Amino acid sequence: MWKNYNLLEVVDLSGKLIRLFLVDGNPNGLRTVEISNMTIYTTVFPRAKLKTFLQREESTKAGCYILIGNDIKNLDKTKLYIGEGENVGNRLKSHAMGDKQKEFWNEVIVFTSKDDYITKTQIQYLESELCRIADESGKVILD
Repeated sequence: MWKNYNLLEVVDLSGKLIRLFLVDGNPNGLRTVEISNMTIYTTVFPRAKLKTFLQREESTKAGCYILIGNDIKNLDKTKLYIGEGENVGNRLKSHAMGDKQKEFWNEVIVFTSKDDYITKTQIQYLESELCRIADESGKVILD
């Protein structure tokens, strides 16, 4: 039987505090994003700032990341590579200059945890969901 629910009970209308920090003062440089009451910590930066990111604590943590760039074969689409790693800094280094090099990317979004209470399974789930959402959008090409 259908139960009448108060809309306010079903929809979370509580506000969220989003903290955006421009690490080097440049809105196009290294940025961090935190949402209150969430354990995810997000770092966004251009490829040129990889060395700066590698000096930060979050680069040594487990996490998920999205490499973003242009698709040479289809210029009206953005190309993404979504991955995860026990140490995201090492994974990003390998994509920039190592054996798993990816040439196309010029920006990256990294998701880590504010604390160290994120499991490999949770990271793999996040990676899987990001891939699914990107694929279903039809607006990007997954590498």
